[in-house]
Amino acid sequence: MKKRGSVTVFIALIFVCISALICALLESARTSSARLYLQTAGDSAIDSLFSRYHRVMWENYRIFALESESDDNIGDLICEYMKPYVKYSGMYRIQNPNVSLNKKICLNDNGGMYLEQEIIDYMKLGTFESIFDGSPDDLWKDIEDAKSMEKITSDYGLSSREAIDVEKALKRLSENIDAQEKIKLKMKEALNTKNLGELKKLSDNLKKKLKKIPELVKKYERKADKMSAKLREIEAKNSSDLDKLSNSNKEYIEGEIEKFKDYVDKDSERRLEVTALSLQSESMITELDNLDCDIESLQSVLDEADEDDDDDYGSEISEGWDRVSDDIYALGEMKLNCKHGIADEDKEDKLKQLKDMIADGVFSLVIPANRTVSDKSIDTLSLPSNAATGGYTGRNLAERLLIDEYMGEYFADFTDDINTPLSYELEYILNGESSDRANLESAVLKLLAIREGLNYMHIIRDSAKMQLATELAAAISGVLCLPQITFIVKFLIIAVWALVESAIDIKGLLSGGKVPVIKGGDDWHTDLDSIFNILSNNDLGNSDEFKRGINYEGYLKMLLYIEDPVKRNFRMMDIMQIDIGVGQKDFLIKDMVYGVDANISCGAKRLFSDISFFAGQFGGLNLGYETEVRVEKIY
Repeated sequence: MKKRGSVTVFIALIFVCISALICALLESARTSSARLYLQTAGDSAIDSLFSRYHRVMWENYRIFALESESDDNIGDLICEYMKPYVKYSGMYRIQNPNVSLNKKICLNDNGGMYLEQEIIDYMKLGTFESIFDGSPDDLWKDIEDAKSMEKITSDYGLSSREAIDVEKALKRLSENIDAQEKIKLKMKEALNTKNLGELKKLSDNLKKKLKKIPELVKKYERKADKMSAKLREIEAKNSSDLDKLSNSNKEYIEGEIEKFKDYVDKDSERRLEVTALSLQSESMITELDNLDCDIESLQSVLDEADEDDDDDYGSEISEGWDRVSDDIYALGEMKLNCKHGIADEDKEDKLKQLKDMIADGVFSLVIPANRTVSDKSIDTLSLPSNAATGGYTGRNLAERLLIDEYMGEYFADFTDDINTPLSYELEYILNGESSDRANLESAVLKLLAIREGLNYMHIIRDSAKMQLATELAAAISGVLCLPQITFIVKFLIIAVWALVESAIDIKGLLSGGKVPVIKGGDDWHTDLDSIFNILSNNDLGNSDEFKRGINYEGYLKMLLYIEDPVKRNFRMMDIMQIDIGVGQKDFLIKDMVYGVDANISCGAKRLFSDISFFAGQFGGLNLGYETEVRVEKIY
């Protein structure tokens, strides 16, 4: 019997090839699906990882962050979350996942810009009312203009005190000269009564006055030189600030500066007359020496006449008195013809004392009576701000406003009166000092500078207030004084008035009141009569009438708006770290992760290419292989 199997063999070979092709296609599909499965597992694992956000960080500050001390910890957690996917991978047969981090982003990276992004993302979800009416940048241009005005006028206000010292030195000279004239009148009276002993005494007194003249002249010269040097120093110091002023303010300040220069020029003319007094005093002392000799000679003659009754000394005595009389009437007349002096030195002194008292002790004056300044302090060595990082990129206006409002919402200030490691958190973000007191003092001084400049501008734009300042300056300087000194005193009055009003503003703010940035007439609290009472009472008065404008927090936010963003961000993180650290001792901002970029690799076994019947057909393939996916996540 003849057998034929060619068709069977042929069909078997075709079946083997088709089966191999199908298994290869299935293996390829399974491999691609295994990679997709691994990607899904990795994405799920990293989502699960980021669900472990720090709960207190969110509850206290609405910031999402993953706490992780090391890269290995992140890798281990991702692997842990992948275990169910590995266990139930089925036909995908993935195993032994391994994680390698490409990048870990922490909240304190790149100047804190990721913290900013979290803040912006959260604040966009709500609504808020900005403290700024209009463009904050335009407002700050006005405020900076006011601050420059305050700085320049404060410096020139101090130089006005130098000019007043010059006037006082001239007044002391004038008082000496007046005293000389009184002595001369008494000498003539003593001459008429032929009281030789009194004449001798008066001559000695007149010499003492004359001997003081060179010293008084030198004192005047020192004061004048100091004033001139001060003026040159102020000109050089404020030239850049002067250029920054708006045209109207610059024009006003330059006009006032010219009055100072005019005063210096006038003083140069007076100086020639004053310096001549030293030589005149020496000449008059010589004349008094001659008078003393004639008095001694006359006294000798009188003594001899008393001892010898027989001799006739009448003509000799008469000649002696004639010589003394001629000496007295021949004495030179010292004059100070130039205008000089201050009429009301007491009030002028009070102005200077008031300025010094507020400038040096404003902090104690503005703290409300019912509040005690916190004495809390912190150790700043381990805080994030000591390891600030770069790479910061700026924000637009809307984002800057969102960050500004966030700080006011989540950080306390003096008026909140809370009990945290630092009670004045906004003040710390603004200044970065280690104690509540230092931060509050710095904040008060910054606010004082702003308010002083703005209040100064209010005064010079208010014709009624300028008229009052001019009248007081005229009363202090006196009608006989140089017109220039009246302008100089007015400069000091305006500076002190603005300073007093600013201190009262800050006390009102710290008491929970409000103060408008640009004041109207109804918002003004002081007058020129009442400011002198502060000096005697050492008290700025009550602060109950501050109902319109911006509160203390608002002013701090204004200052924070222009604060260096990197410093601001890291100081926010400082506060977060010390506050959360109360309940969690090992809490560190540097461990707060914002984003992760990682590669996940897994081993896998082939399935369809491992079927024994076809294994020989895929002898060139390894039974195990490795696949890798990339996962990324940020909050």
